[in-house]
Amino acid sequence: MKYISTVLVFIIFMASCHKDDDSNTQTDENGVITSLPYQWKKSLHNQNSVSNGYISNAIYYNSNIVIPTTDGENSRNLTMINPNNGESIWKWNDNYLPYSNQINIFEYYQNSNLLTYQTSNKSYCINLINGTTKWKFERDKPFLVHLSGLNANYFTFGQSTNQFQQYSERVAFKGNLETGELNEFIIPNFTINNIAPGNRIGDVTRVEPYMYNGVQHLVVTWQEPQNVNSINDWQTYLGLYNYETNEWVYEKKEMNEPNINGVVLAPPVIYQGEFYANIGHQLVCHDIVTGEQIWIRDFPQDFMFSGFIIEDDKIIANNEDTFTYCLNPENGNIIWKTESSGTSGRMSYLNGIVYFVGGSSGKLHAIDVSTGEHVWKIDASNLGEPSGNNFKTNAVYVFEAENGNPAKVIALSHLYAYSFEAYQ
Repeated sequence: MKYISTVLVFIIFMASCHKDDDSNTQTDENGVITSLPYQWKKSLHNQNSVSNGYISNAIYYNSNIVIPTTDGENSRNLTMINPNNGESIWKWNDNYLPYSNQINIFEYYQNSNLLTYQTSNKSYCINLINGTTKWKFERDKPFLVHLSGLNANYFTFGQSTNQFQQYSERVAFKGNLETGELNEFIIPNFTINNIAPGNRIGDVTRVEPYMYNGVQHLVVTWQEPQNVNSINDWQTYLGLYNYETNEWVYEKKEMNEPNINGVVLAPPVIYQGEFYANIGHQLVCHDIVTGEQIWIRDFPQDFMFSGFIIEDDKIIANNEDTFTYCLNPENGNIIWKTESSGTSGRMSYLNGIVYFVGGSSGKLHAIDVSTGEHVWKIDASNLGEPSGNNFKTNAVYVFEAENGNPAKVIALSHLYAYSFEAYQ
């Protein structure tokens, strides 16, 4: 009798751990993996499958991750899950009009357990410990989705109320992460030589912290119109701002020749004392201390959706021209380029491999950054999903090997979250 009970307990345990994985490893004619057994999968929808929002950059807290899910026809959530088994820890849907608005987080600022993001005139701060709302505001004017921060302060960009109220301009605001209070912070000396349609005279678009000689500074990008007849003809400038004295070190170093695509698009990167940015169809590099340009390289299209990262002393950049590029950060020379997906989600890096979801291809891509060779182009329809199903251009989450468990990659289709063993 004792033997039968032991066998029964074992069978029940094995059933509870079953992964329901009917996929297997498949490769294409080039040896690229197109299907892979998963460690677990989690449904993103409790009832009907509906659009479940978007998170551009992976959100991690206390070794867990945050993903978009739904509870029914119109109930959207942010859900924290355990990356080891996909189990839910908490759900948050305290956004304005939660039953009609998707939760889209294009950029966010996180300091410890507090995370803030913007959607037009709506501002949110979430406590990642328990999924509660720290604060939220429906403000009287919109702000850019661009966000950065420094410790308990965050930086965002909106219309000035202190200067040139007859014009349209965006200036930098400094926000208190504990309270959500905003105050105007950095306003460049807009020349007002050209006033673009809509009375636009200029915008601050990025503020990135940089410590120099033990003094906290901010690297600032801002732009002015160059043609009174066009809303797209802009020139972007670089500034360095002393955060401790509230003074410009330099304010107006040119980053590009005026052109119809001359604005900062993808989030910039600071690396080894240099500032890298995507301006229209160009990648540029500037010395932060002097503001002088080191190099500039032109491309057929922009990097707005996927952006670029710097890993293994290489710039990895997904261009809208359907190629992924690898550049030398010192001089901008192209090391390799490989045909990819064009429009895609932001990239995540782990152990020499860059992972991303191609919006145009609908596949989970993995590229070896040392060679530029694709190692994965995983198709969701090869994982047991209906034919034609795609991966969602959400963030890809990566984890180093730990406690005897292999490194893993978590990516979302429109139906499920999947956990895979990482390529290496």
